[in-house]
Order: sequence, then C-alpha cells, then structure tokens
Amino acid sequence: MPPLPLVVNATTMKSPFRHLIDFPFRAPGVLSDPIYRPLSITFIEYQDGDKLGLILAWFSMLPFIYIVSLCTLIIFRRDIQTIMYLGGFFVSGIINHFLKIICKQERPERTRNRVDFYEIYGMPSAHAQSFFYFMTYMAIFVILKSQMPGSSKTRPMRHRLFVFAQILAAILVAYSRVYLYYHTIAQVVVGGCLGIIFACIWYYFVNYQFIKYVPLIVEQPLAKYLLIRDYSSIPHIIHFQYENEYNEAKRCRDRYANFNQDQIAMEEL
Repeated sequence: MPPLPLVVNATTMKSPFRHLIDFPFRAPGVLSDPIYRPLSITFIEYQDGDKLGLILAWFSMLPFIYIVSLCTLIIFRRDIQTIMYLGGFFVSGIINHFLKIICKQERPERTRNRVDFYEIYGMPSAHAQSFFYFMTYMAIFVILKSQMPGSSKTRPMRHRLFVFAQILAAILVAYSRVYLYYHTIAQVVVGGCLGIIFACIWYYFVNYQFIKYVPLIVEQPLAKYLLIRDYSSIPHIIHFQYENEYNEAKRCRDRYANFNQDQIAMEEL
C-alpha cells in the first residue's frame, strides 16, 4: 500500500520560518493593496518621441552612474582620497535633504502631478548639487594634485580641457532637470552653487585638516587588513601610477616571454 501523502498545515506547522508562511493568514489585508515607490534617482521620465529628452534623461542619470563608478574604484584602489571623495557626496546629500525641508519649495507644476513618484520638494536640486560637487572637487584635485609633467604650454591645456568637460557635464545634468520638468531654473542654480561651495569646503577639510590624521589611520590593523592606502604624499599621482604600472606590466611580459623561450629551448634539447 503506497504511503499516504504528507499534508502540512501552515497554521499548525512549528518551524523557525513559520512567520513567513502564516503571516498573510494572521494579518489579512496587509498585503492586499501594496504601495510601490521608485527610487527617484533612477526613475526618470521623458516625453515619448522626444529624442533630446531621451539624451538628457541619460545625462540626468550621470550622478547615479558616477556613484557606482566611485564604489568600484574604491573596491580596487582603497585609497583615502577616493573614500573621502565619496563620503562628501553623502554629507552633501544630508545637507540637501534638510535644506529641502527648510525651504519647502515645490517642484514644477507638471511634476507636482506625479508626487507619488518623487519627493514633493525641489529646492535645492539634489542632482545639480551632487554633480556640481563631484565635478568641482575633481577639477580642484586634478589642478592641484595631479599635474602631469610636460611643457608649460601643454600642461595648462590638459587642465583646461578637463575642467571644461567637467563644467559641461555638470551644466547638462542641471539643464536636464529643468528640461524634464523636475526642477525650476532657480532650484538647479541654487543646487549647483551649493555643490560648488561645498566641494571647496570639503576639499579644504580633506586635504588640509583630515590629512593630518591619515598616517595614523592607515597604520591601524583594520586599515591594513582592508588594504587602505594613502597617495596624498605622492606628487603627480596619475603620472606616477601610470609609469609604475606600465613598467611592472612590461617586466611581467618580458619574464613571461623569456620563460616561454626557455621552455622551447629545453624541448629542442
């Protein structure tokens, strides 16, 4: 006679996971009408068929893309400067959050009809503030800390092109927020100005105040275990890293080529 099928009663089952099984039965109606809210930084709408709106929507995604890139860079580089650079973004975000509560200025009317999807207040623009912070800090860092060796004529041109690209990207991000009706012009202008001011303050704090404690931080056992590094004392850091990594890669290629040649010679013998 075949065994009887096992019947499990969810209401009487004793298990450490019982609350996951009988929760809907014990609390009827709790999950009947769920409310879903998108993460506003990644939820960007544009008018169907508007090609310029599509392009600007991608520009509006730049802060999020930049954050992901910074996190990836921190995982592989683990240097204090990059960690503090990303930390400034979070501090800027906290400041922006409280400023919105204080100002209580609503978004443009077209976005106001979609307040279920976005934060109701828009002054100052978080996108403009965060991206102007990113671009200003990076421009200052490149000009003061990452000067490339070369003639006096070539060096300023590299800096000018880089700074111009930073400014252009930040302006396009700010303009995209106005074009897509997420913010008014005043909101992105105030956000951009706050981002520039905060970037200057944060750069001064990191490179002239916090830097005093970095040698002590990197010598701690936890910092050594996490491979936290400090490049602040190295001049021309970009050129330094390029030369060292290029030379090391060349040495590895040469050793590999010599090893293969020795293997071939031994086989011929």
